[in-house]
Amino acid sequence: MRKTYDKETNINEMFDYLEDQIKNSNQPQIENSYHYYDHSHKEYFLSVRGYFSEALTNPEVDAACYILSLPQVFNKVDIFELIHPMDWVKNEEGRLSEAFKSLKPHYQYIALAAAESSNMKFNTQPALSLGLEFWSLEHLQIFWQFTAIRRKNSM
Repeated sequence: MRKTYDKETNINEMFDYLEDQIKNSNQPQIENSYHYYDHSHKEYFLSVRGYFSEALTNPEVDAACYILSLPQVFNKVDIFELIHPMDWVKNEEGRLSEAFKSLKPHYQYIALAAAESSNMKFNTQPALSLGLEFWSLEHLQIFWQFTAIRRKNSM
């Protein structure tokens, strides 16, 4: 079993890495250094950013594209029906969509936290508190990367 100190060291290194991404987010090809769930996540992200071209200049849209590009999400959503990359979370009646409901809870919390950061409102406990209760390190890394993208150019 890993020692707490080792875990803290890794987490601190990740925060330093993400802070560096935020500070240097205007560099060309910065997305090559992002944390991705797997290779398809990166491929989907680059494609989705091309479809939602506002992502190139708007960190909120760019970060939403990162979440939409998760393979667990991307494979359940028809992006051509979306105006904003987080529109898939709710259906036309304002309720949680079937695509959203089909996700495993850990990914639902990531999606809800991302949607809440875009000022979407839900009748649930705040997603961040739900996520922090249940996310594994992999889910935290995805959320941290989302946060770094969302905050780029802000430092």
